[in-house]
Amino acid sequence: MSQLLAVASAAFYGLADFTGGFVAKRIAVWTITAWSMLIGAALLVVGLFIVPADHVTAADILWGALAGVAGLGGLMILYATLAAGTMSVVAPISGATSAIVPVLFDLSRGSTLTSRDWLGIGFGLAAVLLVGMQRGTSSVGPRIVGQAVAAGALFGLFFIALSQASSESGLWPLVGARAASIPLAFLIAFAARALSPPRGRDLGLLAAIGVLDMAANIAIALAIQTGPLGVNAVLSSLYPVVTAVAAIVILRERPTAVQVGGVGFAVGAIVALAL
Repeated sequence: MSQLLAVASAAFYGLADFTGGFVAKRIAVWTITAWSMLIGAALLVVGLFIVPADHVTAADILWGALAGVAGLGGLMILYATLAAGTMSVVAPISGATSAIVPVLFDLSRGSTLTSRDWLGIGFGLAAVLLVGMQRGTSSVGPRIVGQAVAAGALFGLFFIALSQASSESGLWPLVGARAASIPLAFLIAFAARALSPPRGRDLGLLAAIGVLDMAANIAIALAIQTGPLGVNAVLSSLYPVVTAVAAIVILRERPTAVQVGGVGFAVGAIVALAL
């Protein structure tokens, strides 16, 4: 059951990231993250009634708050990177990184990596190198790759922080996450003079982003509480497949041969770690 929830979270994350990257081409990233998080919190309120908690401690809320800050940073970096770079390339690099970080965390706590795990980590590094070598493109270069890796690392920290909350806390760690991330997001938006609320079609798109992102958060939180961190975090990191396919089908993106190789290694890293 936990693996199904993790895969569902990957689908929701992928669609949210594609929409966020698309909207970020004309709306400030700070505006997107602040308002989409606020709107998405409505789904969390509903979830609290559907998934009651048996026992919640202050530590659960604090771990959720840490996860929220990490997730906010990852989203802001990712949306800006998706808007500036090629979605079908940037998303897999971010996903490979977010898959590797929880595995390395498990390793640091005494877990044993199999040969397949090491193969997955190697594939992830190869993906970064291949895409980073493609300096001739205007949309993807070392800086874009570095930002994608940074976003993925923060998402990996998001998974790790959520996993530290107790299995009896239900969705309350996500309350801590939103309590920390929403005010911070609006503070950043205010400082960047990007606080104006979206209207019309943009409001609908931001609502879709917020609902999809929160649905993904709920799914992965429940998955991590009922199953192993490493497996479920990696399955959730399959989200770039959805983002990349949407970018190729809807936006008609055409990555170069070298970039295709990098994407292939990134997807291979996620699959190897998931298996």
